[in-house]
Amino acid sequence: MIQPSDTGQPTRRSFGKLIAVAVAAVILIGLRALRWWYHSRTAPPLVVAQIGEIPVGGTKIFDYPTDAAPCILVRTGDTTYVAYSRICTHNSCPVFYRPDENGFECRCHNGLFSITDGSVLQGPPPRPLPRIFLEVRGSDILAVGVANT
Repeated sequence: MIQPSDTGQPTRRSFGKLIAVAVAAVILIGLRALRWWYHSRTAPPLVVAQIGEIPVGGTKIFDYPTDAAPCILVRTGDTTYVAYSRICTHNSCPVFYRPDENGFECRCHNGLFSITDGSVLQGPPPRPLPRIFLEVRGSDILAVGVANT
């Protein structure tokens, strides 16, 4: 067993613990920075619809941020629109808008997501649907980013 020295110097064990804590802190800070960077990236804006193109309660399917990422746009009111990824977070099945449920249904395993924030209302999905950020510029509705969960 190593005892503290009489000179006030740290022992090898306490120095090793200090190094381990410092390395863990650097790793955690690095992981948080990497997560922030990943989530803060935005894809280039994409025009997904025109104002008034779809009726209130209507939907439009589009791909964003890549051609292999289907999304769904819903007109929820006269001037309000929401958009989410169309891929269920459970088994990657497509989700469908259910106005009677005010949400998105995954028919594979009876999952249901909220239209308000994409959160899971029922079923096995482990995470909410990723939200697509929208902007209106003139008469264009643009997808401008993805909120990863």
